[in-house]
Amino acid sequence: MSQATGWVGELLLAAGAFRVAPLQGEMTLSFLGRIADGYGLTVRNLLSTVTEVAGQQDVVGALQGDSEVFLNAAARDRVAALCRVPQVSLHRALPAWTREEPLGPSKERPAARLHNGVETVAAWGLACPGCVATRTGRVAPARVYLAAHQRVCPRHRRWLMSVPGSGGRVIGLAECPEVVQGQEDHRRLLRRSPIAGLAFEVAEAITAWWWAQKWPEETTWPTRLRVTVPGGEEPGRWRVLARGLVTYPETVAVAGVLADQTIGRRTQVHGHLPFSLGDLPVLISELARCLRRPWLTDRLASCMDGPLFAWAHQCSKAAEVADVDGQRLLWKVHPAHRPRPLADELAQHLQEMVGGEAAEAPPLLKRRRGHSRQADEAFEAGLTRARAYATARGHLATRADTLQDGFPLGAWMTNQRMLRLGMPARRSAALQALDPYWDTPWPTLWQRTYHQARCHVAEQGPLDARGGFPGTGLSLGEWLYLQCTRYPDLHPEQQRLLARLGIDAAAARDARPRRRSQRAGEQEALAHARAWALEHGSLAGVSVSTVHEGYPLGRWLSDRRGQMGRGVLSPDRADALTRIDPWWRPPWHLCWQRSYEHACQQLQQAGGSELVASFPLMDRPAQEWLRIQQRRYHLLLPGQQDLLDQLGLKPETAIAEAPAATASASAAPLWAPGGPQEGAEAVGCLPAVAQHRPLGVPRVGQRPDHRARFDSALVHARAWADVHGHLAVPRDTRQSGFALGMWLFSQRNRAKQRARKGKPASPHLGQLAAIDPWWNPSWDLHWQRNYYRARDCMRAGRGADTVGGLPIGKDALGSRVKRQCTLYASLHPDQQRLLAAIGITLEAARARVGPRDSRRLTTTPRFETDVAHARSYAAQHGHLAPHAGEEHEGFPIGRWLAEHRQRARKTMGTSPQARVLASLDPWWNPPWPMRWQYAYHHARTHPDTPRAARWITAQRQAWPLLHPDQQQLLADIGISVGRQLSFQRGRSCSL
Repeated sequence: MSQATGWVGELLLAAGAFRVAPLQGEMTLSFLGRIADGYGLTVRNLLSTVTEVAGQQDVVGALQGDSEVFLNAAARDRVAALCRVPQVSLHRALPAWTREEPLGPSKERPAARLHNGVETVAAWGLACPGCVATRTGRVAPARVYLAAHQRVCPRHRRWLMSVPGSGGRVIGLAECPEVVQGQEDHRRLLRRSPIAGLAFEVAEAITAWWWAQKWPEETTWPTRLRVTVPGGEEPGRWRVLARGLVTYPETVAVAGVLADQTIGRRTQVHGHLPFSLGDLPVLISELARCLRRPWLTDRLASCMDGPLFAWAHQCSKAAEVADVDGQRLLWKVHPAHRPRPLADELAQHLQEMVGGEAAEAPPLLKRRRGHSRQADEAFEAGLTRARAYATARGHLATRADTLQDGFPLGAWMTNQRMLRLGMPARRSAALQALDPYWDTPWPTLWQRTYHQARCHVAEQGPLDARGGFPGTGLSLGEWLYLQCTRYPDLHPEQQRLLARLGIDAAAARDARPRRRSQRAGEQEALAHARAWALEHGSLAGVSVSTVHEGYPLGRWLSDRRGQMGRGVLSPDRADALTRIDPWWRPPWHLCWQRSYEHACQQLQQAGGSELVASFPLMDRPAQEWLRIQQRRYHLLLPGQQDLLDQLGLKPETAIAEAPAATASASAAPLWAPGGPQEGAEAVGCLPAVAQHRPLGVPRVGQRPDHRARFDSALVHARAWADVHGHLAVPRDTRQSGFALGMWLFSQRNRAKQRARKGKPASPHLGQLAAIDPWWNPSWDLHWQRNYYRARDCMRAGRGADTVGGLPIGKDALGSRVKRQCTLYASLHPDQQRLLAAIGITLEAARARVGPRDSRRLTTTPRFETDVAHARSYAAQHGHLAPHAGEEHEGFPIGRWLAEHRQRARKTMGTSPQARVLASLDPWWNPPWPMRWQYAYHHARTHPDTPRAARWITAQRQAWPLLHPDQQQLLADIGISVGRQLSFQRGRSCSL
């Protein structure tokens, strides 16, 4: 402070002491300039003197006419001493007085930093000279910070303009009273509406967009531009500078319209988003009225981009869902719509003026703020593909997976539609030139189907809606009729598009469906079913592929059987089929019904009414089938027994025995002439193709129509559990002819699949858990079966020789018990509880294995030894993806890891061993095939080989089909779908 006091004293003695007061809102550099004028110094000299310490100055930055300076605390103290104004008054008057704290070599030393440009310097302008003279008593230029509503001095009727690179300019408004009145309206709007400031920013972008259009109908702006041009000013340069002045009254008027909540509520298209501003007649008519420009309505009606359309689009969305994000986006001005800074506009104008003269040409114009040359090149590349697609198909309504010359055009168009509101006008115009409907507020699928209808009209003439759209395909005709039924709810632009096809409101009202009525189709199908039943005796022989007199009877009847099973078939339709054939959908397998019908036909052909007398005259398949039914009579359903009773077949019926030679019996299925299939007796009449999914096995219990089968299977499961005490049955186990093992296997698989997907367990599986809580353990089922064998043997008193209360010996029971004792520490906690129930506790296990192997109860030395090899391999190669036959230091690391992967995929949850391996390599057991992982590590370590080049090319081509984690792994080594690496294209290898 002593240094500052000495410095101030020297300056005061040299120039005399006087007080310089700041103007309200003045720029700090402007205030320092007025101080420098008083002391007879330049601003640069004053800054050097203020920051000088021991002969060194700390002033950073270039000094220009529109610069601003930021001072640190030490420099501010010196300036306050110079102007003899307290710090509090300076802080109150100068907005940038304490905005930043530039750091010098030392915090105690004074420092100053100069800034230029709109990024760091707020909006400013030249202060009104008359007001400055009245305030200071001197005529001196001054620059002040000016908000949008402070650009006009109402007392002297002047526009306070900021000019980049200079001190600004003052423009007289004697011939433009509307500009002065515009500021008064602006201030009134700010007092009346809390969102007026945000609305003015949007309005400023809108009028700047209109200014760039240069509409010939606009006459007010050219007149205002001409009467305000200063003497000697170049007209082109003045057009750049005067944009804000000329458009200011209209900007205020537009802001008033946007801030009007009534207009915002009425900016809707019957619940639709606007396709163009013509869909919002209230908005554009109100703008034309407020601006006194009737011709503006026609100009704005066809507008589909720009800041006004973006605001109207967001306003329609905010009206549907009123939330904070909607209001924030409503008043957001996208970078592409913001007015360009005057410095950039002036630089571009100067470059246009000099033309191609290299001698006088200025430095190259910088790229526009917020724009990227790489983004422009990418857009041009996509536009080239889009132009080729539009030339071939006439539209840009692409699917998301559309490829054009190997380029993902569908994904590119999706991105352009998402960015449409913030898209520069040049890009939007380029896409509109290819297809005016490239981005629509309705789904793109609708637009694609519309183009199909347009092509149909171009080839075959107008559509006949009243006649049911004859000549069209089924799907296209149904789509056209659907549009007619929804015509009042369609977007107005969709209605205009349909009108081009000949479908107006009257045609849509009188339209008829493409296909016949559902009732007529149902009657025709029933007629065919009735004719088939009269010819063949029943509907059992109707398969999916059956066609009767050109009608797909099999497909229709299969659909009705499926609807009946799901419980969605109406009772009337079910009764109509029941009247034709009571067993059109029997509760048992159709193969059994077809075999029964075949046996009935054989009995009729034999000419006898009694089965015993006619049995020798039947063919071999019918005889074999009847013998099987007689042996399995007690396993049949009551309905099946009633049908057999009608044939005269009962368990006590005396029919001929089967001949010894049945070599030809396996030539055909039981339900058709030619002979039974081998193994049909086991399932009670089903052919071999049905044995893989016998009655009760296929996904039963998941739907109401499967409930009866599930209950039937549950009876067999209870019967097995009553005898054996558990449900850990092998897969080939049968209980009274029922495939119980296969059924339980399918139920376990379904439960594990739901657990992997994070879904809750199916409620019906709780009945199985009530029979056996461990019917679906998280460990291997072989362990569970061995556990039950050991439990039954120990309860039966076997294994009299014991150690620690547990059996010993070399038989199966002793070996199992010793193995569980040895591996006790690595077992699942639930497994340990099950063993404790039969006496195998930790203490008993220690006594059973002896002191030599007791250490295995707390550690797993074998796994630790093996995982040491895995750790060494991972440290050497960086992964745990060796081939199956690979060895590491004599250890079969490939086979060992393959076993652990197989164990991890069978086990629910994550075992401790799997967690250890995952810590060495997170992708040691990936969800995709290991072949892909082998190829990935080869490409990672040897990227220059032809094999790696072919594989990488294949991954790029199949990129959308890859797992997200696979895509991330490829991106980690520099492979992505967007990058064009220098690899030779070859044959695509499999994933």
